Amino acid sequence: MGLPPYPKKTKQQAGIIKDRLNIASKGRDYESMKKENRPMLWRYLFFTFAIAWGTEFFVIAVYRFQLLRGNTATVLHYMLIGFGAGMAPLYGAFIAQRKENGVTFKTFCKGIFYTANLSKTIALLLLFALIQLAACAIQEDYLGYPWYLFILFVPVMILGGGLEEVGWRGVLQPLLEERLPFFAAALIEGLLWSVWHLPLWLVPNASQGNMNFAAFALYCITFGLNLAVLYRLTKSVWAAVLLHAWGNTILGGMFSLTSLCNFPQAKPLLIYGIEIAVMALILFFFEKRDKPQQQ
Repeated sequence: MGLPPYPKKTKQQAGIIKDRLNIASKGRDYESMKKENRPMLWRYLFFTFAIAWGTEFFVIAVYRFQLLRGNTATVLHYMLIGFGAGMAPLYGAFIAQRKENGVTFKTFCKGIFYTANLSKTIALLLLFALIQLAACAIQEDYLGYPWYLFILFVPVMILGGGLEEVGWRGVLQPLLEERLPFFAAALIEGLLWSVWHLPLWLVPNASQGNMNFAAFALYCITFGLNLAVLYRLTKSVWAAVLLHAWGNTILGGMFSLTSLCNFPQAKPLLIYGIEIAVMALILFFFEKRDKPQQQ
């Protein structure tokens, strides 16, 4: 006696099996994509840290061993910190993408200025800028500069920190989100961002020399979450660049840095907690609102 005939599948059963096979295939594709992107993640981190730390330790050595003095040392200092260490995430992003995907400089620049929805991006950028201004104004003292200097400081701060976002948010955040939930990825990114600044505590005349590292790390995590939510909702690197430049403009440029110079106190902790809650609400609202459109 042979085996009983295999029952014929109905169209519905066949469709379910096909869907399951597609899901399994997508799962394998996703897992393989994560493995393929792993070298890119480590390559980005390697070059970002190596370029920044190498430059900063060179500057430290110049001062320590008095290799240069006077105006020459000062000019070299700001050139290397500004265009070497400060641009390291930008350089690391290009090198990682060039090695991994073979992107050209032109394509790389297009990616920076890509905007899926310009009106939404501008609206969210303004909202996040107001949140940063409010958080800063509540806990810091206004330094008394004319308000129009806000506009003049922002372009300077694009070079003085803003362009870091090409790497941190444009490359690292999506790679971390492939492996981790969003908030865990943002937390790790904020910690890495704060550690990346560590050598500046040894660089003469760097603003970090007067800061408490615990307070600075907490600021990096909170502000990093702001930047991460903005990028997740807009997929716009240039929006993150401008928000970072704005944050550097108001904190230290237009307002004092008192909250970063002492171990975290109750007031900054409360403000950071409110900021994180507001970011979570904004993310929940917009992702829930945009979900039907994506489907």
